[in-house]
Amino acid sequence: MSKRIVLLSDFDGTVIDIDTGAYVLSKFANGDWPQLEDQLRLGEITFEECLRQQFEMIVGSKDQILKKIDPVVSIRPYFGDVVNYCQNNGIEFKVVSGGLDFCIKHILERDGLNVDVICPKTTFTSEGLRLEFPEVHDPASFSFKDEMVRDYQRRDYSVLYVGDGYADYYALREANVRFVMKGSVSAELFHLNKLEGIEVADFEPILNVLTG
Repeated sequence: MSKRIVLLSDFDGTVIDIDTGAYVLSKFANGDWPQLEDQLRLGEITFEECLRQQFEMIVGSKDQILKKIDPVVSIRPYFGDVVNYCQNNGIEFKVVSGGLDFCIKHILERDGLNVDVICPKTTFTSEGLRLEFPEVHDPASFSFKDEMVRDYQRRDYSVLYVGDGYADYYALREANVRFVMKGSVSAELFHLNKLEGIEVADFEPILNVLTG
């Protein structure tokens, strides 16, 4: 790896052990949100379109949503150690997520973790949630996640990426070091396409690579 390193990590299903977006949709959505996942995988809609339409179905307040997720969300082992190591050793570390910003920030603050988060901006409206995504400049990008990987590489960074989801698969393919959550959609796609990655169940292997 080059001297400059950046660690990019998905949040839902990666930093934490469940997908809060899917969980919130299952509790608060008024509509057939899983059908949009099928359209995404068939290439009929984009990653951003899928999430925008899904979260527009949510009927519930911020307090109601946070109260529902708090008891069911746990941060994976060694994540805090990775955060501390990066902060103490000048390594950039960013969470890159398509999830709900207020959920992500609440969980990190709840556990006393200070991490940069790149994700859509959520606005509550009378017609559901509105998402404003980070800008994507390259039309060939699947989402802002894989575009971020390439942007860092153009600036001579080695990119370590940790992820589990469909959009993460495209970012992981581009990364210099790939950490794929075991049993995830990304892992299935890696196996299907015979790609190499380090399968992980928590952040200890990431910490070992950083400290090694």
